[in-house]
Amino acid sequence: MATPIDTRPAPARIPDGLLNDFSSRWTGLAVSWGHRSATVGTIGPAGTSSDVVADLLVRHFGMRVRLFTTFDDVLAAVTAGAVDLALVPSAYHGITGFHWHPGLRLLAYFQHATPEYGIVCRSPEQQPDPAADTLTVASMWEVRDLFAELAPAALAERTVHWLDAESTQHAARLVAEGACDLGITNTPGVESNRLSWIAKRPGAEIVWSVFENIDACRSGNGQKDSL
Repeated sequence: MATPIDTRPAPARIPDGLLNDFSSRWTGLAVSWGHRSATVGTIGPAGTSSDVVADLLVRHFGMRVRLFTTFDDVLAAVTAGAVDLALVPSAYHGITGFHWHPGLRLLAYFQHATPEYGIVCRSPEQQPDPAADTLTVASMWEVRDLFAELAPAALAERTVHWLDAESTQHAARLVAEGACDLGITNTPGVESNRLSWIAKRPGAEIVWSVFENIDACRSGNGQKDSL
Protein backbone atom coordinates (compact mmCIF):
# COMPACT_ATOMS: atom_id res chain seq x y z
CA MET A 1 0.00 0.00 0.00
CA ALA A 2 1.32 3.39 -0.92
CA THR A 3 2.13 5.71 1.94
CA PRO A 4 1.02 9.36 1.83
CA ILE A 5 4.49 10.48 0.92
CA ASP A 6 4.55 8.06 -2.03
CA THR A 7 1.51 9.75 -3.56
CA ARG A 8 2.72 13.34 -3.27
CA PRO A 9 3.27 15.02 -6.64
CA ALA A 10 6.70 16.33 -7.42
CA PRO A 11 7.02 19.96 -6.32
CA ALA A 12 6.20 22.38 -9.10
CA ARG A 13 9.07 24.42 -10.47
CA ILE A 14 8.73 28.11 -9.69
CA PRO A 15 8.52 30.00 -13.00
CA ASP A 16 11.54 32.14 -13.82
CA GLY A 17 9.28 35.18 -14.21
CA LEU A 18 8.00 34.82 -10.65
CA LEU A 19 11.50 34.41 -9.27
CA ASN A 20 12.71 37.44 -11.22
CA ASP A 21 9.77 39.52 -10.00
CA PHE A 22 10.41 38.50 -6.39
CA SER A 23 14.10 39.38 -6.76
CA SER A 24 13.42 42.74 -8.37
CA ARG A 25 10.90 43.71 -5.71
CA TRP A 26 13.33 43.02 -2.90
CA THR A 27 16.10 44.83 -4.76
CA GLY A 28 13.78 47.79 -5.21
CA LEU A 29 12.82 47.62 -1.56
CA ALA A 30 16.44 47.74 -0.43
CA VAL A 31 17.15 50.69 -2.71
CA SER A 32 14.08 52.74 -1.83
CA TRP A 33 14.32 52.11 1.90
CA GLY A 34 18.07 52.52 1.85
CA HIS A 35 17.62 56.03 0.50
CA ARG A 36 15.82 56.84 3.76
CA SER A 37 13.29 59.00 1.97
CA ALA A 38 9.97 57.16 2.00
CA THR A 39 6.90 58.21 3.97
CA VAL A 40 4.77 55.36 5.30
CA GLY A 41 1.19 55.72 6.48
CA THR A 42 -0.53 53.52 9.03
CA ILE A 43 -3.17 53.71 11.72
CA GLY A 44 -2.69 55.77 14.88
CA PRO A 45 -2.66 57.28 17.37
CA ALA A 46 0.76 56.66 18.89
CA GLY A 47 0.83 53.34 20.74
CA THR A 48 -1.26 51.27 18.34
CA SER A 49 0.37 48.01 17.31
CA SER A 50 0.74 49.45 13.80
CA ASP A 51 2.54 52.48 15.19
CA VAL A 52 4.86 50.26 17.26
CA VAL A 53 5.84 48.28 14.16
CA ALA A 54 6.11 51.41 12.01
CA ASP A 55 8.64 52.67 14.54
CA LEU A 56 10.93 49.86 13.38
CA LEU A 57 10.88 51.32 9.88
CA VAL A 58 11.74 54.74 11.28
CA ARG A 59 14.64 53.44 13.35
CA HIS A 60 16.08 50.97 10.83
CA PHE A 61 15.38 52.75 7.55
CA GLY A 62 14.95 56.38 8.54
CA MET A 63 11.45 56.62 7.11
CA ARG A 64 8.86 59.20 7.99
CA VAL A 65 5.60 57.91 9.45
CA ARG A 66 2.19 59.56 9.27
CA LEU A 67 -0.53 58.21 11.52
CA PHE A 68 -4.16 58.25 10.41
CA THR A 69 -7.44 57.64 12.21
CA THR A 70 -8.59 54.71 10.07
CA PHE A 71 -7.19 52.39 7.43
CA ASP A 72 -9.66 53.92 4.98
CA ASP A 73 -7.76 57.16 5.55
CA VAL A 74 -4.46 55.34 4.99
CA LEU A 75 -5.76 53.89 1.73
CA ALA A 76 -6.94 57.31 0.55
CA ALA A 77 -3.59 58.88 1.43
CA VAL A 78 -1.40 56.30 -0.31
CA THR A 79 -3.54 56.21 -3.45
CA ALA A 80 -3.51 60.02 -3.61
CA GLY A 81 0.28 60.13 -3.23
CA ALA A 82 0.19 61.86 0.15
CA VAL A 83 2.36 59.01 1.45
CA ASP A 84 4.59 56.62 -0.53
CA LEU A 85 3.80 53.45 1.39
CA ALA A 86 1.07 51.94 3.54
CA LEU A 87 1.78 49.58 6.43
CA VAL A 88 -1.17 47.23 7.03
CA PRO A 89 -1.45 44.22 9.40
CA SER A 90 -2.78 40.97 7.98
CA ALA A 91 -5.36 40.93 10.78
CA TYR A 92 -7.08 44.01 9.33
CA HIS A 93 -10.38 42.82 7.84
CA GLY A 94 -10.28 45.32 4.96
CA ILE A 95 -6.77 44.55 3.71
CA THR A 96 -8.17 43.24 0.41
CA GLY A 97 -8.94 46.86 -0.48
CA PHE A 98 -5.18 47.46 -0.59
CA HIS A 99 -4.38 44.24 -2.47
CA TRP A 100 -6.88 44.88 -5.24
CA HIS A 101 -6.44 48.62 -5.71
CA PRO A 102 -5.11 49.29 -9.23
CA GLY A 103 -2.85 52.09 -8.04
CA LEU A 104 -1.02 49.99 -5.46
CA ARG A 105 1.21 46.95 -5.38
CA LEU A 106 2.45 44.78 -2.55
CA LEU A 107 6.04 45.87 -2.08
CA ALA A 108 7.04 43.72 0.89
CA TYR A 109 5.79 41.75 3.85
CA PHE A 110 7.38 40.64 7.10
CA GLN A 111 6.51 38.90 10.33
CA HIS A 112 6.51 40.77 13.64
CA ALA A 113 4.75 40.26 16.96
CA THR A 114 2.26 42.74 18.34
CA PRO A 115 2.55 43.95 21.95
CA GLU A 116 0.60 42.06 24.62
CA TYR A 117 -3.19 42.28 24.30
CA GLY A 118 -5.93 41.73 26.85
CA ILE A 119 -8.99 42.85 28.76
CA VAL A 120 -8.63 45.97 30.89
CA CYS A 121 -10.58 48.05 33.40
CA ARG A 122 -9.97 51.54 34.77
CA SER A 123 -8.45 50.32 38.05
CA PRO A 124 -8.62 47.39 40.48
CA GLU A 125 -11.15 49.41 42.49
CA GLN A 126 -13.37 50.00 39.44
CA GLN A 127 -14.20 46.47 38.37
CA PRO A 128 -17.55 45.79 36.65
CA ASP A 129 -20.57 45.54 38.94
CA PRO A 130 -20.74 41.86 39.97
CA ALA A 131 -24.54 42.03 40.08
CA ALA A 132 -24.89 43.31 36.50
CA ASP A 133 -25.96 40.87 33.79
CA THR A 134 -24.41 42.88 30.95
CA LEU A 135 -21.07 44.48 30.13
CA THR A 136 -20.09 47.24 27.74
CA VAL A 137 -16.73 46.45 26.17
CA ALA A 138 -14.76 48.79 23.89
CA SER A 139 -12.78 47.02 21.18
CA MET A 140 -11.70 47.02 17.60
CA TRP A 141 -13.70 44.53 15.57
CA GLU A 142 -10.57 42.51 14.74
CA VAL A 143 -9.75 41.56 18.36
CA ARG A 144 -13.20 41.01 19.85
CA ASP A 145 -12.65 37.26 19.97
CA LEU A 146 -10.02 37.81 22.65
CA PHE A 147 -12.79 38.48 25.14
CA ALA A 148 -14.12 34.93 24.88
CA GLU A 149 -10.58 33.58 25.04
CA LEU A 150 -9.45 35.55 28.08
CA ALA A 151 -12.49 36.51 30.17
CA PRO A 152 -12.56 35.03 33.68
CA ALA A 153 -15.57 32.86 34.48
CA ALA A 154 -17.28 35.66 36.40
CA LEU A 155 -17.35 37.78 33.23
CA ALA A 156 -17.59 35.18 30.48
CA GLU A 157 -21.27 34.37 31.12
CA ARG A 158 -22.49 37.97 30.87
CA THR A 159 -24.07 39.53 27.83
CA VAL A 160 -21.61 41.84 26.07
CA HIS A 161 -22.60 45.09 24.40
CA TRP A 162 -19.76 46.11 22.10
CA LEU A 163 -18.57 49.70 21.79
CA ASP A 164 -16.73 50.09 18.49
CA ALA A 165 -13.21 51.48 18.76
CA GLU A 166 -11.11 52.76 15.88
CA SER A 167 -7.85 51.52 17.39
CA THR A 168 -6.40 49.86 20.47
CA GLN A 169 -5.61 53.30 21.85
CA HIS A 170 -9.14 54.52 21.23
CA ALA A 171 -10.46 51.50 23.16
CA ALA A 172 -8.11 52.29 26.04
CA ARG A 173 -9.20 55.92 26.07
CA LEU A 174 -12.88 54.94 26.18
CA VAL A 175 -12.17 52.82 29.26
CA ALA A 176 -10.21 55.64 30.91
CA GLU A 177 -13.06 58.07 30.24
CA GLY A 178 -15.61 55.75 31.83
CA ALA A 179 -17.53 55.24 28.59
CA CYS A 180 -17.55 51.46 29.06
CA ASP A 181 -16.96 48.77 31.66
CA LEU A 182 -14.01 47.09 29.98
CA GLY A 183 -11.83 47.33 26.91
CA ILE A 184 -9.55 45.22 24.77
CA THR A 185 -6.25 46.97 24.18
CA ASN A 186 -2.48 46.48 24.15
CA THR A 187 0.35 47.25 26.54
CA PRO A 188 0.95 50.84 25.30
CA GLY A 189 -2.78 51.51 25.76
CA VAL A 190 -2.65 50.26 29.34
CA GLU A 191 0.45 52.24 30.20
CA SER A 192 -0.52 55.55 28.57
CA ASN A 193 -4.00 55.52 30.15
CA ARG A 194 -3.00 54.00 33.50
CA LEU A 195 -5.42 51.11 33.18
CA SER A 196 -5.38 47.73 34.92
CA TRP A 197 -5.21 44.31 33.31
CA ILE A 198 -7.97 41.83 34.04
CA ALA A 199 -6.47 39.19 31.73
CA LYS A 200 -3.85 39.30 29.01
CA ARG A 201 -1.99 37.17 26.50
CA PRO A 202 1.33 37.47 24.64
CA GLY A 203 1.31 39.38 21.40
CA ALA A 204 0.47 37.55 18.20
CA GLU A 205 2.98 36.92 15.44
CA ILE A 206 1.29 38.39 12.38
CA VAL A 207 2.30 39.39 8.87
CA TRP A 208 2.68 43.08 8.05
CA SER A 209 2.24 44.16 4.45
CA VAL A 210 3.83 47.22 2.87
CA PHE A 211 1.96 48.59 -0.14
CA GLU A 212 3.56 50.99 -2.58
CA ASN A 213 1.94 53.77 -4.56
CA ILE A 214 3.02 52.86 -8.07
CA ASP A 215 3.29 56.42 -9.36
CA ALA A 216 3.99 58.69 -6.41
CA CYS A 217 7.52 59.40 -5.26
CA ARG A 218 7.93 61.62 -2.24
CA SER A 219 10.85 62.46 0.03
CA GLY A 220 11.08 62.35 3.81
CA ASN A 221 13.54 63.04 6.58
CA GLY A 222 13.06 60.06 8.89
CA GLN A 223 10.89 61.86 11.43
CA LYS A 224 7.47 60.85 12.66
CA ASP A 225 4.38 62.94 12.01
CA SER A 226 1.04 62.22 13.69
CA LEU A 227 -2.21 63.37 12.13
